[in-house]
Amino acid sequence: MPKFKYSTTFKKIAKLRKPIRVIQGGKGSSKTISTLQYLILLCLSKRENLIISVVAKSLPNLKSGALRDFEKILRDMGVYSQFKINRTDRVYQYGSNIIEFFSVDGDSDRLGSRRTHLYVNEVDNIKLDTFIEIQGRTSEFTIVDFNPRKIFWIHEDFVGQDNTDFIIVNFNDNEYIPEGELEAIMFYKKRADETGSPYWINKWRVLGLGETGVIDGVIFEEGKDWHIVDIVPEGARYLGAGLDFGFTHVSAIMKLYELVIYDDNGNELKREYYLKQALFRAGMTAQRIAEHILSDSELMSSIITCDSSRPEMIREMRGLGCPVVSHKKREVMEGIDLMHTLGFFLIAGDEETIDEFRSYAYAKDRTGKSLGVPDKRSDVDNSIDAARYVIEYFLAKSRNRKNILKWIA
Repeated sequence: MPKFKYSTTFKKIAKLRKPIRVIQGGKGSSKTISTLQYLILLCLSKRENLIISVVAKSLPNLKSGALRDFEKILRDMGVYSQFKINRTDRVYQYGSNIIEFFSVDGDSDRLGSRRTHLYVNEVDNIKLDTFIEIQGRTSEFTIVDFNPRKIFWIHEDFVGQDNTDFIIVNFNDNEYIPEGELEAIMFYKKRADETGSPYWINKWRVLGLGETGVIDGVIFEEGKDWHIVDIVPEGARYLGAGLDFGFTHVSAIMKLYELVIYDDNGNELKREYYLKQALFRAGMTAQRIAEHILSDSELMSSIITCDSSRPEMIREMRGLGCPVVSHKKREVMEGIDLMHTLGFFLIAGDEETIDEFRSYAYAKDRTGKSLGVPDKRSDVDNSIDAARYVIEYFLAKSRNRKNILKWIA
């Protein structure tokens, strides 16, 4: 085997010992290549009957990322010809050991299969439930990596636990980074130093240093505009729901609850509002959405205000007995301003909704300057639009809150 170069990142990964090994890294840190090197050496070792799964969200991500790097590493190490390759199934076999590649979106039948080792590339792109499903079928250890664009479930549910190793790596841990890539990374530092712009500072922080960033220009600030609670508290009254339609995109339903807080003398102190995800799924026809609503007695008990751009779906769902109405068109920023004045709580298990609120940001021009309107290109407004509809319908100042309409079947 030809002599091969191993970066400091590789050496740090090789020292990890706990069942779950989290690698947070910036651009050019060699976290993916180093992890694959480590797994290849494990496959080439004297151990037998290893099943090593390399997983990404989608097949295009896999082919352009980990799989391409893997084949290059095999050739660079001079061991490519020693593997028996099934290209259809993306399985590479060395003796009794195999390394298989599959995607969450395209190979769902393989999620439940058993394995000895698991590597999830760009784990921030997959859901917590999916990760738990595949990690639970792994007998020895799991490695995950990601660019730290924002806090997500890996930080909240795994980092800091007794069974989890956590390291941060960046370009300084990769002695063999190509000059062009290094120049691109240092450009972020240059722009951050020159401009002092939060946009470029965040770029340098995330892609340069590998430190956890924040979505620059986020519209709803966690801890200020919204908080996370475990459950909707007892005593909170269900008001109604909002529905944002999608097909290739997600259809989302958000429930709204109101909790009135009183002092010891029965005087009202404040009102709190809770948003709970009731649907978040792509590929939903009017028929399927209606079936979902009809099966939920709470959704059936009050108005569901809907995306007015799909009147044909609203008519079909009304014909099926759903309490849906068309939402009156308003300026998006008016609804956002209303949500800012209220403050609200999200529910801990509503992973997709929480991720959207953390990612929902203002659009920017080419210089990074905010345009003052939400960035529609990122497609993270599904649950937010649904929440906006129901909040506008039930809580706008123009509506008498004491006279909330109820659906009569």
